[in-house]
Amino acid sequence: MPARLLNELTQLAARTEGLAWFAARMQGLPMLEMQPYRLPVCKGIEELAYTSGRQASEATAPAVAALVSALPRLRWQQTYTEADGFSRDWLDNYGWINLISPEGLYQSDEIRLSIGYWGAGQQYGEHSHAPEETYLILAGKARFHSEGRPAQDAGPGDTIHHAPHQKHAIDMVPGPLLAAAFWRGDALLEKSDLGSRT
Repeated sequence: MPARLLNELTQLAARTEGLAWFAARMQGLPMLEMQPYRLPVCKGIEELAYTSGRQASEATAPAVAALVSALPRLRWQQTYTEADGFSRDWLDNYGWINLISPEGLYQSDEIRLSIGYWGAGQQYGEHSHAPEETYLILAGKARFHSEGRPAQDAGPGDTIHHAPHQKHAIDMVPGPLLAAAFWRGDALLEKSDLGSRT
């Protein structure tokens, strides 16, 4: 089932402006055995799939369906904890999978592809990281705040690009948001810099 998810995302990336470089590197990757792990957000993703006619686009719906089919085989995780200043409610409505990376389900030293989910109304505060990043929205809608640019609302099929170390934040308005994050560059496995949280 994860193979179907990878295939759908590869096809979607190949058809999406700015992601062909990634699509060319998403094939023939070795797969690691990983113990699946479910988080509370999995229920939100399943609910999102049932309303995918309103939440996804014709182009992204096959990838969302493949994700739901693969849920029992995926290892969901969280980068942050309450020690980072996030509430339990925020954490219960957030999670991601490491589909491709040096330590991902599929191994690559060149790219990282994660799929993240954030519940409606959440805010992912300002952060930055060394790798270049392109978000591809799979379902839902959110408002992206990127340093040096006006805020941008994005929905299914839209992409948002961030240069290395460019500060950015996301408001899940109206949300929820399901997005694939394509990374390339240095420090693919390092935690994002949250700056100061007060």
